[in-house]
Amino acid sequence: MIVVKAIGLVGKVFMTRLVGAEGMGLYQLAYSFYSLILMIISGGLPTALGMFTTKHTARGWRLFKIFSVFMILTGLVCSVLTFWFSTPIANLLGYPQLNFVIRCLSPAILAVPLLSLLRGYLQGLERYTAIALSEIIEQTARIGTLMLLVPLFIQSGIEFAVGGAVLGTFTGALLAFAVLTAFFMYNRPSVALSPPSSRADLPLVVQASFAIALTRLLIPASDFMDAIIIPQRLQVAGVSSKEAAEMFGIVTGIALVVAYMPTLITGALTHTLTMKITADWQNKKYNAFYKKSHTAIQVAWVWGLASGFFIFEYAPEISLFVFGIQNAEIPIKSLAMLPLLVGLREITTSILWAQNRKKTPFIGLCAGVLANFIILYSIVAIPEFGYTGMSLGIITLELIATGWNFKTLKLFQRAKSRAGIVLLVDILVFEAILIVVTLCSKALSSLGWPETVHMIVEVLHYCFWCAMYLKVRLKSVFEE
Repeated sequence: MIVVKAIGLVGKVFMTRLVGAEGMGLYQLAYSFYSLILMIISGGLPTALGMFTTKHTARGWRLFKIFSVFMILTGLVCSVLTFWFSTPIANLLGYPQLNFVIRCLSPAILAVPLLSLLRGYLQGLERYTAIALSEIIEQTARIGTLMLLVPLFIQSGIEFAVGGAVLGTFTGALLAFAVLTAFFMYNRPSVALSPPSSRADLPLVVQASFAIALTRLLIPASDFMDAIIIPQRLQVAGVSSKEAAEMFGIVTGIALVVAYMPTLITGALTHTLTMKITADWQNKKYNAFYKKSHTAIQVAWVWGLASGFFIFEYAPEISLFVFGIQNAEIPIKSLAMLPLLVGLREITTSILWAQNRKKTPFIGLCAGVLANFIILYSIVAIPEFGYTGMSLGIITLELIATGWNFKTLKLFQRAKSRAGIVLLVDILVFEAILIVVTLCSKALSSLGWPETVHMIVEVLHYCFWCAMYLKVRLKSVFEE
């Protein structure tokens, strides 16, 4: 997962430097539509099939064949319709020039759902190595296509360059599907022989997929609505259509990417934690359950603080030296607390899921999405408040969702105890580290080093002290 995201970050940086903030805005607008259609087609079917195959390996093969036919037909219809109606879709998003980009995305609408279904089936067979390898191959092919086509198409216009970039989604999915198919055909004798499946199997898996899809559909639907609302409200505030695309690209294509990168650590922790604490809860090992949950929350807290302080302090360097965009500094700083909020939300959601309280996080997320819409519609339309409104909406969404989980788990009451003092000490320590690093940086500035070297030394200095504190702090947590 970390390797895949790292490759994706390289692609985002490369593309931003070529097409600029406006190109990233158009890219994010098109992808919001693609993500929504992809979720509507596949929904929770890959996950539901994987869960069913884990328990009924042989019967899962028959269901996979049935669902494959469904995915091919549905994906083909949606792909053709997307190509034919690319102009109305582009107009709905507010940018007619997205017509070519939407058409370039249409082949992926056929390939990606089928790839997701195959991965879900192989996950049920516990072929994790093959799945991980296919994800790396897919991302590498996608970014490779982007790096090849964007420089070629940029001379024809930004929209053509963005179209070349999104075309990599199809080539990556196609290559990954070919690799997984070859792997499956090689291992087919061990899974292909299956007894007749029960009549109840199909409706059981479909019902489970709908339940999963309802939860997962919320974020893509929210992102798609954001893509429609934000540029329109920015133009109400007097911003031109080009500037609105640039602002949308800076927030969603740069600031959010930077803010979400540290959550790869908490995401990996969440994936591991969910399985362990679910087993503890089902086996009524409540002491082990609460100890692991408490440890995970502390890890998310400390890591979120360390990465958040880093993003806030070095937002100018990230904006200018990494992405080559000067205007991204303020949005990046505004979203610096996202690693902390997202990490805590993911951990507390896993705890609630382990307790079989799956509706609770969904309710909190719905409330957050609603608050986000209200803020975007009202504040973004105020002149000079575009970036503020977008950042405030995102932070409010995560704050409400996280706060709702905390309220349900009664963690606010525990924060008043000794644990609350320890958490306050963490904040003071990271602030002290920033002060020390800043003072040392000013002292080193007299040496006349090149600006890039000076910046690298300062960043490494901050990372060193943070690593030392994380080692000491988390060591005591795991010992407890």
